[in-house]
Amino acid sequence: MNGKVIHSIETRIEAAKLFDAGFGYKAVAAHLGLNLDSVRHWQDRYLQGRLLDSTVMGKKFYPAELKVAAVEKFLAGTSKTDVLAEFEISNRGMLTKWVSAYREGGPSVFYEKAKGRPRKDSRPETLEERLAFLEMENEILKKWVALAQEEDRRLSGL
Repeated sequence: MNGKVIHSIETRIEAAKLFDAGFGYKAVAAHLGLNLDSVRHWQDRYLQGRLLDSTVMGKKFYPAELKVAAVEKFLAGTSKTDVLAEFEISNRGMLTKWVSAYREGGPSVFYEKAKGRPRKDSRPETLEERLAFLEMENEILKKWVALAQEEDRRLSGL
């Protein structure tokens, strides 16, 4: 088990009603007897209109321009909660990481090439390499067809 506590939809509805009434995440957590961080996350999702969304979220891709804009807005004084809602960022921790990276390397850090081993491109790059590859592929296919025909003759002779 992953250790996450799954709260009922009724509990989330009650939290949504309290958010609607103007209560903050601390008051809602105290009223419902829930973990403060969980209710803070709920408040972020509530402001994005996704608190009662029961669909499982996959990994979301954020373009570099969005990351820079979100970080700069936060550094200009906008609260994290407002930035998360405006840019539809899925969690608070992600924005925190972006802010740290921005402070260390500036906006260019989001435009840098991905780290790690580069993908292997199986296609040849030059025309000569492409021709050689296609000739090799053609020879392999010819041999495969010949083997298949030989196998058919052998099986039909039985």
